[in-house]
Amino acid sequence: MENLTQYSLAAQTGSTLEHVIYIFLSLAVSVFALRRNALTLSAALGAFFLAVALYLAGGPLFFILLMVFFFSSTFLSHFKASLKDPIEVRMHAKSGPRDLVQVGANGGAALIMAIPFALSQNPAYLVAVAASFAACNADTWASEIGILSKKAPVSLLTLKPVSPGLSGGVSPLGFLASLGGSAVVALTYGLYQLAAGNSGVLLLMQILMITFGGLLGSVLDSFMGAAFQAKYISHETGELTEKPVDNNKPNQLYSGLAFVNNDFVNFASSLLAASLVLFFVQLQ
Repeated sequence: MENLTQYSLAAQTGSTLEHVIYIFLSLAVSVFALRRNALTLSAALGAFFLAVALYLAGGPLFFILLMVFFFSSTFLSHFKASLKDPIEVRMHAKSGPRDLVQVGANGGAALIMAIPFALSQNPAYLVAVAASFAACNADTWASEIGILSKKAPVSLLTLKPVSPGLSGGVSPLGFLASLGGSAVVALTYGLYQLAAGNSGVLLLMQILMITFGGLLGSVLDSFMGAAFQAKYISHETGELTEKPVDNNKPNQLYSGLAFVNNDFVNFASSLLAASLVLFFVQLQ
């Protein structure tokens, strides 16, 4: 881990040119996301500052993990969009380009774990940052792929069928997608470790822990979505939805807590997963 810690200190010890390169890359990706209609203007600005902050806190590793999450989730959000968009418009309070709050919900936990690393250089936080991105990636992959499942999802709490796209629903396809999303981030971390000259049983344990942590984060997201996230009865269709308002008219709260929306659940589940992984890494 010492080699990796040294690699991750590039932001503190790197040249001005290296700083300029990563700041430019952060700006380029943000502009790309804005032009691709993946992010709103405020979200693109937030993503730029998030990418720069992560780089300054942990060097190239944190930046690369963010890029893996961003590009894989953006690609999947456009995959078979014609089939998914009508469901998302009907079910979700937010659809279309991601906004600033969504950027914070998906990147906030990583930044919270990155700051202590920058202050302490404790390598356990490297694994925690990776786990937070693994959790976000796992949840995104599960949502974007699981919604296409031919088998109806079931509530994680009641095991009864629920409408596709409704938070708290799980399916075998979504679970496999979640595992894949988590594994991609974990393997990215592992490859970076190998490039830094680290290998062996410890690295394998970390990859497995990140993968499991990401999968756990996705499960926690589904559990919190089923148990606490606000769901409403649409005054237009009479069906369950996550939208508090339809056509400027409020929907009736059916279950959950009004202040617990999808952004809250995404942030809380990724932070909890990262915290649990951090706890177990520090036990080693």
